[in-house]
Amino acid sequence: MRKSVLLGLLAAAVLLVATTSVGFAQVRDIFSVSGVAVDSRADNEFAAKSAAIAKGETDAFRVLLERLTLQRDHDRLPNLDRKSVSALLRDFSVDAEKFGGGRYIATLTVRFKAEAVRKVLVDADIPFAETTSRPVLVLPVFQTAGVTALWEDTNPWFAAWSRVGRRDGLQPLLLPVGDLSDVAEISAEEVVLGDRVKLAQIAERYGAAETMVVVASLIVDQTFGLLRVEVATSQFGSNGNGETVFRRFEAQVSGSRDLLLDQAATAISGEAGDEWKQKNIFKRSVERRIVVSIPIGNLGEWLSIRKRLDAIAAVEAISLLQLSVDRVELELAYLGSADQLQLAMVQSDLNFKYVEDKAVWILHSGSGR
Repeated sequence: MRKSVLLGLLAAAVLLVATTSVGFAQVRDIFSVSGVAVDSRADNEFAAKSAAIAKGETDAFRVLLERLTLQRDHDRLPNLDRKSVSALLRDFSVDAEKFGGGRYIATLTVRFKAEAVRKVLVDADIPFAETTSRPVLVLPVFQTAGVTALWEDTNPWFAAWSRVGRRDGLQPLLLPVGDLSDVAEISAEEVVLGDRVKLAQIAERYGAAETMVVVASLIVDQTFGLLRVEVATSQFGSNGNGETVFRRFEAQVSGSRDLLLDQAATAISGEAGDEWKQKNIFKRSVERRIVVSIPIGNLGEWLSIRKRLDAIAAVEAISLLQLSVDRVELELAYLGSADQLQLAMVQSDLNFKYVEDKAVWILHSGSGR
């Protein structure tokens, strides 16, 4: 009888984990690179496919290294030969392919061994981050000649952001669709004014943790023959307090406006990614241990929290000390600072704080489930 009751509780817990997992950020495999496009020609399809996949694996490895590291270190990232890259592979899959006439075209997803990749970067003495942010919704507002545009098809700044390369870094950047629901949700003027309520609403609709408002003002300076774009960037939400950062980009008047906007969007996207990485680079040689108390409502809630803890890069080990009907106590071994650990937990919808009067760390699901 006891055995059947226990099995029933475990089954219910599994079901509860599945249902309560909806609402917080999905766990991403940051050591997996998708959307790798390959196109190769050879004497036959087999040779073309082999060459394409080899190049795809090498390209994916470069994308992965750049995803984890700061832009300033990209010039000194290790260039490994094909054999060395293959040794780092976990596996790969072909998402789509076409072949014929000695040509092979495909899109791949390439997955790497986490520990092996870490060792490559540690050996090269290149700092790196692994903590992933919940998505950030980018709202590109364009101003010129007294006109402010956001949702209009003629907004070249929005188009520039749509052309930014890979936006699936540690801090994924989303662009809104720009449909009637978006137009009804918030106007360009409300975005510029930083209407926090409406910004939070549209971010929630896209499953984003925050919004990044990027306002680009185009100025033609005929005196000096310059085309100038002044960009004001503000972030609102869980990690942003609305503080504005200003950047200026210039080109000759004879240059392409769209090219200048592309350069500005790419630069700001990269800087945002670097800012996130900088917050989450920690010393891997220093491990800290703390005791954490977790109030729970049921076994399913604990399993859900445990799953999220296991996915946090800074968490090295979890030792269960006590499990009761309404509370879990564990020892947590982690890398980095307590602030970095807290930031990482927020991304997985976990609230983590030190309660001074009780001298204990408390953790619970941010959704309150």
